[in-house]
Amino acid sequence: MQRNLLNILWLPLLPGFASMVYYISLVAGLPFIVPVLLVIAFGYFSYVWLGRHVAVEEATSLTKAHIAWSYAILVAGVVIMTNKSYYIAPQYGYWDSWTIWNYHAKFLQHPEYRKYLFSVNPEMHADYPLYLSASIAFLRRLTGCDNFVVPYALGYCIQLLVPVSIFLALHRKSLPIAALVFFLIVTDDFYLERGLGQYADVPLALLFLCAFICIEDAQKKPGAVLMAAAFIGCCMWVKNEGIMLAVIFIAFNIKTLFAAGRWKYFLAGIALPLLTLLIFKAEAPSNDLLAAKGTKAMDLLSDPDRHQIVWDYLAYNFNHYYIPLKIGLVIYAILCIAEKRWPARNLLALLCCMLGYCIVYLLTPKSIDWHVHTSMDRLLMQLMPSFMYLMALRFSRLRFSLGDEVSKI
Repeated sequence: MQRNLLNILWLPLLPGFASMVYYISLVAGLPFIVPVLLVIAFGYFSYVWLGRHVAVEEATSLTKAHIAWSYAILVAGVVIMTNKSYYIAPQYGYWDSWTIWNYHAKFLQHPEYRKYLFSVNPEMHADYPLYLSASIAFLRRLTGCDNFVVPYALGYCIQLLVPVSIFLALHRKSLPIAALVFFLIVTDDFYLERGLGQYADVPLALLFLCAFICIEDAQKKPGAVLMAAAFIGCCMWVKNEGIMLAVIFIAFNIKTLFAAGRWKYFLAGIALPLLTLLIFKAEAPSNDLLAAKGTKAMDLLSDPDRHQIVWDYLAYNFNHYYIPLKIGLVIYAILCIAEKRWPARNLLALLCCMLGYCIVYLLTPKSIDWHVHTSMDRLLMQLMPSFMYLMALRFSRLRFSLGDEVSKI
């Protein structure tokens, strides 16, 4: 993994670690200086360790034209995203930021009020993990800035890291494909609104994407397994559905993660997120989303009307908000048929994640029409960057001419 990409992937691990040690320090009644010192130590030692055990130098050098175009594309994309963000950002985020993430952060900012979080109205979802809320609380206490600036800045940085990570992971393989995906994301108002709305779906999308990027290097560098495990552990610490995503990711990559002694790196990476999640779930109220059991569950799963509602909303979202993703999947399917090969393993994993979401909708004890209408667009956002990255990996086999680069289609 190139050092510049590794530096970007290292960044979302910092709020993940900070949120975990901060929450554990609240549970243990430790002074604030303890998590601050731990985060500083983690930042330094993790950066040094990753540089020694994960960073590699590519055997092939890039031409001057390729490097110049890469910088130009990256700068242009950042400028475009920043400019668009200024005009479309909601000042205080959207509904979930008011009632869940920033609201929970208020409790976590004050140790004496932490336990009151678990007695709030069930509609405020006190059972939701705390990657985002604890990160906001930690940064607010660290900076003394107790207003909307911290969650806004965190949301902006996270939404920026998604296209930048994809671009840096792909530009050496195919600059035109990397640039296409990069600009599709940075110019997508729907994506930007969700990121600036301070939802937890874009942070989950970033962490899941990072796990897929790291797994590509797992066999060459076992340290990448530790990073992938840490990222899927953070996925579980972001949202409850992140647990399902982590399980599916592990199931589809079990050999890569555990073979040849790599299981040691996997356990090292996932240990802290898993421990923190277990401590949190032991305190938090239970989740009633999957309340259906036994015969009732089978009745819900076999109800054709519920299937039709889910399908209609899925089609609507792909036709209105995820058109590039839909086109990419069609092209990907055509290439697989033409080459007479199955889709990539991790693309199948993402399709299983989507299927898992649909099953949860079918089993929901809430109004299925309301539940799908208010959340499906955001759930698909959790998978969109990973879909774009994995499809782009396949499309990057195509070659184009650019400047003094000579290549063939």
